[in-house]
Amino acid sequence: MENGSSFLTAINSTLFSAVPGGFGWVHNLSLALLAVFLLPWIYMLLILSSVPYLHVCNFLRCCFWKKKSDEEFWNGALRFMASIWNVHSRLFHGYEVTGLENLPENGPALIIYYHGALPIDMYYLTAETMLKRNRLIHTIGDRFLDRIPGWRLVSRVMNVTPGSVQSCVQTLRAGELLSIAPGGVYEAQFGDNTYEILWKKRTGFARVALEAQVPIVPMLTTNIRECFRTVAVGKSVFTRIYSTLKIPILPIYGGFPVKLRTVLGKPIPYDGSLTPEALQEKVVAAVAELVKQHQRVPGDILQAIGDRFDTKNFLKQEGKT
Repeated sequence: MENGSSFLTAINSTLFSAVPGGFGWVHNLSLALLAVFLLPWIYMLLILSSVPYLHVCNFLRCCFWKKKSDEEFWNGALRFMASIWNVHSRLFHGYEVTGLENLPENGPALIIYYHGALPIDMYYLTAETMLKRNRLIHTIGDRFLDRIPGWRLVSRVMNVTPGSVQSCVQTLRAGELLSIAPGGVYEAQFGDNTYEILWKKRTGFARVALEAQVPIVPMLTTNIRECFRTVAVGKSVFTRIYSTLKIPILPIYGGFPVKLRTVLGKPIPYDGSLTPEALQEKVVAAVAELVKQHQRVPGDILQAIGDRFDTKNFLKQEGKT
């Protein structure tokens, strides 16, 4: 038995010595692949951490802060959460906002934005406006969010709703900021590093803006597609599945430490002479212009990471030399 064991050991030693490092490269590659597919879930856990945090806050409010008004209590709770998100955005992505002055300090505006694979930029911008303007951006989210246990409280406190045209109009008429990504989950799942706008013929947001008589602020976050990406293999099959289930099923990978900068364009003022279709085309053109001016196309992950360290070239890319 000992001779047989020694013989097998010798064979294994010979086989593995024939391949440099044995199969260590497979192990290293597996770890790298595992990391890029796990990182999005770490971001998702950070987002979902809002659920237990706000439920704990609600428990404390009911037990110890009954004398405080709901508005005062939740404003403090949200500002603390915004501070955490703000630190996260700057450490992980050197996050910045350009054009914050295009959002009104008071009064309504409709923010229309390009939807990345994960809308991490919308969380970052919401944190920025909470801390710098003390304003909460109301957000339209997909209906599948309601399936997350405990999400109803998050939706109520942070004003995240599926949003009908009438409810959106009411929000804007109340003087609030409201954000909508017309491409929604479809654009998130099937967009790529060419930053093509995938809004199809959706005009709901245009009807909202016309009925509420508010300006539209176009928005793009540079390198958002280099931060997270969706798997390109089998995309046509996943498209057919999505058209049936209406839930995100295309795998997401990434979490790369790229430079993220949200650009808020010049407001498109209310014009009652426009039809919803004409206004939709106008907004598509405005967002496409932001892509043209501020985004490297096609996007490149390594260059997007390099943007964090090459300020001069990044500013040049943004047309600010």
